[in-house]
Amino acid sequence: MINVALCGYGAMGKVVEQEIQTYDNVKLAGIISPKDSKKCENVQDIDIIIDFSNPANLDFLLNYAKERNAALLICTTGFNQEQKNKIAEAGKNIPVLLSSNTSTGINIVRKMLKLISNDLNNFEIDIVDRHHNKKVDAPSGTAKTLAEDIMQETGREKIEMHSLRAGTIPGEHTVIFSGIDEIIEIKHTAFSKKIFARGAIDIALKLVNQKEGFYTTEELFDMDNRRTNKIVNIA
Repeated sequence: MINVALCGYGAMGKVVEQEIQTYDNVKLAGIISPKDSKKCENVQDIDIIIDFSNPANLDFLLNYAKERNAALLICTTGFNQEQKNKIAEAGKNIPVLLSSNTSTGINIVRKMLKLISNDLNNFEIDIVDRHHNKKVDAPSGTAKTLAEDIMQETGREKIEMHSLRAGTIPGEHTVIFSGIDEIIEIKHTAFSKKIFARGAIDIALKLVNQKEGFYTTEELFDMDNRRTNKIVNIA
């Protein structure tokens, strides 16, 4: 049985709580928050923390996880480079992973982009992300990750990104390769928050069994072929 603590009890946190109940080998140990020290103290026997909260909670999260020797899966987006460096540094003490998108589909899209982007480097490349009107960051963390994947493969310094925030759209990302008289589109659509919740739980089940280190989502989605663990520079 894996004991999970949640940080962030908004819409996404509530979905994670609901999905945990569908797993026989996962138990919710409690909800933690830097604003409620008593609640944090009452959460015992934590194996891993899943975070869907706010970048402002980072220092609290890192300290709480290290004090309890718990693995940490951070699914919050909007971190600056200094904060990302702190997350990577925490890998010296605990297993930690920062994921902009925990859905299986997006991680398959990432593999596809790494496979084809260099061959399409003479095309114009744009990323469009659409989300609900309550999402704060634009472009999304996922859009930035997809752009970084393409830039790494092609050597480009910039990928154009376009964001729409409207209604209750859970999440949609489209990568558009525009050539002369032809267009290739790779699109992922999320129809509910459940795919992110189940993806996070599945990643947590793998992360909790790893030794200390900073991991990438790719490594845990492809555990059989994963390289030897190491601290990763994410600058």
